[in-house]
This record gives sequence, structure tokens and C-alpha cells, in this order.
Amino acid sequence: MISLLITSRIESNPNWGLPNLLQSLVDYSADHNNFEVLVKFDTCDPKVPAYLPQLEQYPFAVKHIVEPRGRGYIDIHIGYTRAMMLADDRSTVMGAFADDFVVIQPNWDTTVLAETTHFDDDIYMIHQRPHPCFYRPHFQKQPFYPHFNLDHIDELAIVDEGPFWSRKLLEICGGLGHVSFTDVWTLAIQWYLYRNHGLNRTRFLDQPQVYRVLHDEVDTREADRWDTDRRTNFDFIASDFYRTMVQNQARNVALNIQAAGGPQSQPCVKPTAAEMEQILTATAQGALETGNEEDSIREFTELNRRFPNNLIAKKHLADLIGKPTEAPSVIPQTPKAPKSIQKEDFSSTLEAALHL
Repeated sequence: MISLLITSRIESNPNWGLPNLLQSLVDYSADHNNFEVLVKFDTCDPKVPAYLPQLEQYPFAVKHIVEPRGRGYIDIHIGYTRAMMLADDRSTVMGAFADDFVVIQPNWDTTVLAETTHFDDDIYMIHQRPHPCFYRPHFQKQPFYPHFNLDHIDELAIVDEGPFWSRKLLEICGGLGHVSFTDVWTLAIQWYLYRNHGLNRTRFLDQPQVYRVLHDEVDTREADRWDTDRRTNFDFIASDFYRTMVQNQARNVALNIQAAGGPQSQPCVKPTAAEMEQILTATAQGALETGNEEDSIREFTELNRRFPNNLIAKKHLADLIGKPTEAPSVIPQTPKAPKSIQKEDFSSTLEAALHL
């Protein structure tokens, strides 16, 4: 059974879309008994009491809690973790979404559940998208790619906003990380499981099942929080304090896997130094081919940092910034967000999905 953890605020939220999410679950689920929806509302939201009776109309279980808002956007992960407390005993896998997500694929529930049976110890993660960077070779065919630099995580486009996790993994970790960007937390814990313990416990779906409906005034560079709350999150992610906590979580996950005594990992052979140089070179070349100068500078700088004698990196950095052995003098800005889809532009979630 799947538990969907949802945080929802109605008042002063221009992209509130919980009814759209719930309706998409009605429309695109194979079996309404395969999942439940667990919603956390804010005590300070005056519109919640009038809306709660509407939750009873759905053919699947919808449970809710109403608790303090905390710091709002920065504390979304706390709301997800609190919603976990409502989970049915039969629940084995969980996803966490804001209320502006919608399901876009028929039978999404059976698709997700099919990926939950590969590890006897029930410790795994499920991604809807391959790991970044999207411009690396074989992006779709080789989705597992833990070779990016965590320091660049806020600059990597195409991050899976809607991963799923086994309930056991979340319980080992004490909930949804320590930051509201649960997608970035997922990448970080996968990164440390691979780097520190040689483990790959990530499954990948063939295509996204859930899509976030963006609102320009809230979710893109035009939004005030792009450089306020959002930047606070990324500054915290970059801190030694946060990284140490995630490393400890990864260590606890690895110890539980070891204690269970089953298969330790999916194929997870670490490349040699020569192979790693080839991988990073191909990724940097892929960035160059996209024509995005910021991505190219970042990737060739990383290649030059790790392999100072790589002549390809030196040449391209000389062409791009004139400083082949130094980091760029100006920190590249975060790539522009993907083109958003306004909720009011489409009559159904299926019509919106066709424009992805």
C-alpha cells in the first residue's frame, strides 16, 4: 500500500490545488485500495474547517491533521513527517507532494508498487526521473548517475520532485530529511550511500507518474522566495552540519541493510580513475552541446578540478572564461526553471500532461 504525504495551505496560496490532485487520483488509479492520502493542514489557515468535509467524498482513504505552520515553506518536511504518523499499518511505500501536484499516468499506483518488491529488506527509493544532469550521455538508458558534485545541486536542472521511499527507509532516517527540499535530500542520501558504502538502492520508473503544476509568481525566478526561503534551504544544504546529518542517515541505512543479510545492492561497481575521467569528460561535452554556457563552465571546471591534467577541460575553459585552471570568477546562476504550466490553461490533468 502507498501512503501519499501531502502538505496543504489554502489561504494566500495562489497555486493551491489539493482538489485537482485528489481528482487526478480518482481518474488515474488502478485500484483505490492501493493507496491512502495523508494531509497536513495549518492551524492558522482559516479556510481549512470549511474544506475538511469535502475530503469525505473520495473513494480512497483521506486522513488529515491540523497542526502549527512553523516556518511555512522552510518546514514543509516537518509536515510530511508528521503526516507519516497517520499511515495505515499496511503501508510499505511513501511519496511526499505539495498540493499543486497532479497524477498524469493511468495505473500510477500499480506502476509504483511493481518497483517495491526488489529488496527483501524493504529498503529502497524510487525515482520518476533519471539522476541529473539531463545533458549527460545515456540520460534515459543509464539513469543512476552519482557522479555530480553535491556543491552544485542547486544548479542542476531536471531534479525529480516526486520520489518515493520505502516506509522502512524513512523510519530509519527519522522522516523526510532535515530540509523541505525532499527531492534534494533524496539525491544527497543516494550520493552518500554510493560514495561511502558502495550501495545503490534506487529504482527508476520509465516515465514520471506525477507532475507539479508550476505557478510563475510562486515557483520560478519571478517569485520572492526564489532568493529568500529557497536560498535559505540551499544554504543549509551546503553546510557541513546538514551534510554530516545526511551522511549519518546513509550510514544507518547501510547498517540496516548489512544487518538484514540480504543482497547489498543493485550493480554498483565504482569506475576506475580513468573511467571516471571519461564519464566527466562526456558529461561536460554534453553540457557544451546544449549551448548553455553556465552548465558548460560548471562541468568543465569540475573536470579540471578532479583531473587537472585533462587537456580537453583546459581548452574549453580557456575558450569559455579564459581561466583553464581556476574556478569561474562569477558563480553561475541557477538555470532557469522549466516552462511552467498554468493550472487554469487546461481542462484536465491529461490535457496538461500532453503538453509536458
